[in-house]
Amino acid sequence: MRKYVTVVFGSMAVAAALISLTSPGSAAQVGRRGVARRAGKITFSVPTLVDPIHPYGEPSINFNIPRNQLFASGPTGTGTQRSEWEASADGGRTFRLINPGGVPTAFQSSPGPKPGGGDTDINFDRSGKEYFIDLYALACLRAATTANGGATAQQSFNGCGGHLGADRQWLAIYDPAPGIAHKSAYHGKTPLIYEEYNNLVGNGGNGDAQWNKSTDGLNFTNATTGVTPANEVNYSPFGSDGYPAIDQVTGKVLQAAGRATGNTFALDLNIGTPDSSGNLTFLDRPTSSGGGQNTAGLIPIATKLPSGPDTLFSVLSMDTARNLFVVYTVNNTNKPGEDQTWVSAASAASGWKKWTKPVQVSNASTKTGDAVNVFPWIKAGGPGRADAVWYGSNKAVDPSTQANQAWNVFMSQLVFPVNSQGGVTGQPPTTTLVKVSPHPAHYNDICLQGTGCITSQGNRNLADFFSMTVDKSGAAEVIYNDTSNGLVQPGFTPGNAQLADHDGAALVTVARQASGMGLYGHTVSGSSRRPVLGLKDPAGDALYPVIGGKNVPGMDILRSSLAYISSGGPKLRVTMKVADLKAPSTTASRIPSTQLLEYVTRWQLGNTLFYAGMSTTGSGSQSFYAGKTQSVDLCSVSACDPHVLTYPESGSGGTSEHGTVSCPKNPSATHPCAITIFVARGDIGNPKAGSLLEEVAAYAFAASHPQGATNNVQAQADSVPLEIDGACCYDFNGTSVKPPPVGHRPHKTRHHKKHHRHHHFSRRPKHPRGFTG
Repeated sequence: MRKYVTVVFGSMAVAAALISLTSPGSAAQVGRRGVARRAGKITFSVPTLVDPIHPYGEPSINFNIPRNQLFASGPTGTGTQRSEWEASADGGRTFRLINPGGVPTAFQSSPGPKPGGGDTDINFDRSGKEYFIDLYALACLRAATTANGGATAQQSFNGCGGHLGADRQWLAIYDPAPGIAHKSAYHGKTPLIYEEYNNLVGNGGNGDAQWNKSTDGLNFTNATTGVTPANEVNYSPFGSDGYPAIDQVTGKVLQAAGRATGNTFALDLNIGTPDSSGNLTFLDRPTSSGGGQNTAGLIPIATKLPSGPDTLFSVLSMDTARNLFVVYTVNNTNKPGEDQTWVSAASAASGWKKWTKPVQVSNASTKTGDAVNVFPWIKAGGPGRADAVWYGSNKAVDPSTQANQAWNVFMSQLVFPVNSQGGVTGQPPTTTLVKVSPHPAHYNDICLQGTGCITSQGNRNLADFFSMTVDKSGAAEVIYNDTSNGLVQPGFTPGNAQLADHDGAALVTVARQASGMGLYGHTVSGSSRRPVLGLKDPAGDALYPVIGGKNVPGMDILRSSLAYISSGGPKLRVTMKVADLKAPSTTASRIPSTQLLEYVTRWQLGNTLFYAGMSTTGSGSQSFYAGKTQSVDLCSVSACDPHVLTYPESGSGGTSEHGTVSCPKNPSATHPCAITIFVARGDIGNPKAGSLLEEVAAYAFAASHPQGATNNVQAQADSVPLEIDGACCYDFNGTSVKPPPVGHRPHKTRHHKKHHRHHHFSRRPKHPRGFTG
């Protein structure tokens, strides 16, 4: 039996276009005992930016429950030998750089965490200690840890100078809570951290999975029984590239991947069982000495698939009742309409051997913009509940085809019926399809040929995946790349011939669920996408060092706001409130190598990034400017793309504007200074009242040189401005009446509760009809 799918779109224009497809009724949410619960529609807040300076592809995100903190990471490419590892400073609104090397300065944001720059992953143990892993040039791995949210960190290297030969590494952590009825043979030191990677052909490997283990997250040894470097050509466990899960009761690791089966494909599950030392024995271990994989031992999830199910990648996640979920997307270059996303589930009671019939969670529709899919991810929550995300295209063409298609981020929330023990029953789930991104996140092709994209001149700015997590309330936190800005360094694409460089800075973006049912079976709340005039920011969070440091009042942004005015010609008035601007020399002295203090407000209008800023020297010499955001492009094994965003000052790419700085006699967080910039609308794309300025954010940067003068050598060394504070993000159209309160969540006043109940629990919300899972 096929279930109806609820489709929720944030764009009123799209919703209007789909009126002819609507039907009465609403999606049911199924609880542990099969009880249906009605909830409001799923919506998302205004997306926030992880990093206003560093774009990077394939971003990872994870929510650290013990610390109640979001972390993100991603590679900037082997050419830079650097990946970014960042911690949220304020509940997911802004992030700061974590550095296992030296302390970040205005001269160098990421000093010395080399080599790296490839695939990254992040994970946590029960105490909140974080584990990070990075890849360098398909050769070696960099591991790092932090136990204090990034204030201090340690790192180590595995295989550098040797012959590791690795690709696409992941982390899985066994750290069971006290009181769990453990059924694992391993009773040694915990957490037990597993590192899994693709054992590359051509580097002594066979392209299958290599599992290593550690108890400190820094020093790893082989964890696969019966496999040594001498015989790994014959056997390594099946499942490489698939994102793994780990069972906290048995300690078993689980990994799914696709394989060819004659003229069709299958998706199979491999399980590794630990022994007393934590070494793993897998289902496909050879039955004879020196043999290869015993694929007959694998657990089938889906069979007779028309094409490979690893686009990219097959991802597993386990819920609180130990149900295992898998999401996968097939890719058929001859029949791109088959490039859809599917989900299946299995219970621990079955040994994860009995899988539900796969349900298609995408709708294959050009009308909704979800015709073709790539890059699925999934996150499980309470019993039977999971969210799946992917990029969807509005054209039924192969993703690698350059057809000017538009890509959006989609999410499907799944609720599988469960029994009294919380195990999935095998019955099909209800699904709710939602468009996450407020505007297309990418245009044209998404090249699926890996490093071969450089020879086919395909766009690989998004790299190979994006991901999601949930916060402690169960709200989805989706991290994705927004390349709609079309940025490229002047001169890198002469005649717009994008042979080695492709436009579109991969702006790392997080969308948080603001309403509807969360993954723990409760409704979630947050701010809406309704345009406002501004945003407040908490006092005292302009820290140096940027994690765990002391507040710098001269960089402490307290409020950002915009307004249209007509005095002296049509202007956009940009205002930033800062705790204390009376002593710039004192502020500059707090942050090493600082020559300029810069206060920048940025936004997106259409497909263009704009900004307005004020910079001051330590002596107090000020300038005011505005213009289009620029990029500095660097190159790697996957060609070139934007690596650094800049906000040029007047005289170095920006246009001079009129502005003022005013301060009370004794500035403070309660009586702040104000930066006001009067920007000619012609300098920023001619917005009008009603024009939507998206993702407006204000930042305080410490810089060692003007941003407009940043060259490729400096960008390569990461000699770029250091973010000290930020206020992010809100939408503006000039018609709102007041800024929202501090933070994502609205104040819980009696009025708010009444409004919240009305907004999220309307009796019969209208949903489009006819989209089947």
